[in-house]
Amino acid sequence: MTDKLRIAMVAACPFPYPRGTPVRIYRMAQILSEMGLEVHVITYHLGHREQTSPFITHRIPNLNFYKKMSPGPGILKLLVVDPMLTFKILSLYKKYKFDIIHAHHVEGFLAALPVRFLGNVPIIFDMHTLLATELQYYRLFLHERRLKKIGRFFDGHLPRHADHVIAVTDEIKNKLLTNFTIPSEKISVIPNGIELAHFSQVKAKHETHGKNIILGFAGNFAQYQGLNIMLEAFGVLTQTQPQLRLHLYSNNAIDHYKPLIKRLNIDAQIDIFPSDFRELPEQLAQTDILLNPRPDGAGHPLKLLNYMAAGKPIVSFASSGHFLTHGENAWIVKENSPQAFADGIKHLANNRTIAAELGRNAKNFVGQNFSWQSRGEDLIKIYKQLVKVQHL
Repeated sequence: MTDKLRIAMVAACPFPYPRGTPVRIYRMAQILSEMGLEVHVITYHLGHREQTSPFITHRIPNLNFYKKMSPGPGILKLLVVDPMLTFKILSLYKKYKFDIIHAHHVEGFLAALPVRFLGNVPIIFDMHTLLATELQYYRLFLHERRLKKIGRFFDGHLPRHADHVIAVTDEIKNKLLTNFTIPSEKISVIPNGIELAHFSQVKAKHETHGKNIILGFAGNFAQYQGLNIMLEAFGVLTQTQPQLRLHLYSNNAIDHYKPLIKRLNIDAQIDIFPSDFRELPEQLAQTDILLNPRPDGAGHPLKLLNYMAAGKPIVSFASSGHFLTHGENAWIVKENSPQAFADGIKHLANNRTIAAELGRNAKNFVGQNFSWQSRGEDLIKIYKQLVKVQHL
């Protein structure tokens, strides 16, 4: 075992790119490189190109016919792009003889598994979510119940083929332990981190009593995000609170939701802004209340850490706000309905002192518990233990 571990991070997604999975991979690769490891990110041909980074990025050949940037599986992705990623991983392993393969999400792990035929390298499965809760939101021409079964199958079987599993939340770990009997010593929980200084360099907007109250949402527009619930809730609120406006910070097209927006007659109260990580602190600073309408999910929405780092009050459903505490650092909505979500927003809009306190508490909480430095230290411990076992 060498002192400087050589790590392959497998990213079956556009990279870098401003959404949860690519950001988690980028920050892990960045902090591990800064801590002295040799990190290689193996990824698609897509993504925002950066001039400098502390790690090495390897891409599959350019595929002009594949330009999908949104999350979720697809025929071309599964049958063409991911197999090409596998070939790339295999060729790079022959050249670099990685000490660890750290594969993210289901497709990254599937793409990395064939490395076992070439060498006895430990493979980590970084589980960002459970497919049983997410797969049903993608349009795959199958019934929702069938998609849930497929998701449960992958959730239960794939972790068995990993040398170690990293779960983003305790909920994922508990499901693996209780539903799929994965040994506890094989699972570690490593949540996302946040760069608090990046958000602290901008000032929040001043109180605007009597003026517009800005609600904010940052993230992609995939169906699992619950935008339909948020828009329905906003439609309810604007009937009695015309001072509310909704700001959406995303690079996705809103086309899928236009019929709903038209039906609710809220188009004039919605503003959409392109966004990336550099712009996000300034954008969130201009809001009054931030929204997480995702109705369920075992994963760890990165937007919540960004929201908390911005020091803003948050309204979130309980089923996706796993580390939030009601009345302490967020306003938690238990019932997954537009009316309940609207009631939560209304409560904070009408109680600005409570809202401000929740925002302050959220920023303090995330600063104390979610640094990427601590995440990097946890990862290195796992890597060294796996390599040590491999060489016994």
